[in-house]
Amino acid sequence: MALYVVLSAAGEVYAASYFQQADLFVALLLSFAAVCLSFNVMAGHDRGKPRVTGSALMVFVSLNVVTAVSWIGLFIGLKYAEPAIVVAFMVALGPAATVWLNALIRRQGVPPASDIVASVAIAMIGSYMVWISASGNAGVQWGPRSSLGIVLAIVAGLSLALTNILVKLLFDRGFSGRQVLAHRFYGTLLLLLGLVDHSSVVLEISQHWLAIATIGLSTIIVPLLLIQEGIRRVEPFTVNMVLSTAPVITFLFQYFDSRIVPSPHTFLGNLLITAVAVSKVYSQYRRSA
Repeated sequence: MALYVVLSAAGEVYAASYFQQADLFVALLLSFAAVCLSFNVMAGHDRGKPRVTGSALMVFVSLNVVTAVSWIGLFIGLKYAEPAIVVAFMVALGPAATVWLNALIRRQGVPPASDIVASVAIAMIGSYMVWISASGNAGVQWGPRSSLGIVLAIVAGLSLALTNILVKLLFDRGFSGRQVLAHRFYGTLLLLLGLVDHSSVVLEISQHWLAIATIGLSTIIVPLLLIQEGIRRVEPFTVNMVLSTAPVITFLFQYFDSRIVPSPHTFLGNLLITAVAVSKVYSQYRRSA
């Protein structure tokens, strides 16, 4: 999970810079097509073939929908808002939503009081990050589409929480990480096919193939392989708590992007989210020990 946070943070800052002058939907379509093909090849080497029941099929369909919303929302947010704040919105909402989704979908009962307190705290810090952006105190200047980027980042955060639950349900049904990855991006490809300007696909490949490949590897393929293993080994709430350390790591990587002015307000919000996340993970492991 720690490797996932570092690699995805670096990739997201790079992607945010690249998307300022590139065709966002063409780049995403090409990246996710390569991702889907790569994971299907990997899944072909898995020996176990669990039986696909009707309930498992519904979980896969739901996973495709929320995957499309979370990933496309993330990248649009990166294009129009400060990456550290976009990541903060996603991970701040993740734990708060996961606590109740986990109790509802996996029927684990009322979550512990400490989980609820930590989730409320992170959600409140996320509200502070909204104020940072709206008041012009972020590292990226507020533009006409900044509000769109923030709204989609919030929606992506809620979708990400549901994604972790759905992936855990498929693991419970005997599916491997590679099998889940191989079949979770069909909805994303279908949505991008409807959004993309098909006339610019060839031009985008010829001019930016290296950047597209870098984004695909650093923000999707390798991080997803890492996080799938993390989800397999720990509970969804713990996954989201580790992910909550991502904003401060993303903030540090923003120093490599000259268009972003370091904001003390953003850094404070990132530190607060990370502090709550780390303390919660520590207390969970002490409780389990």
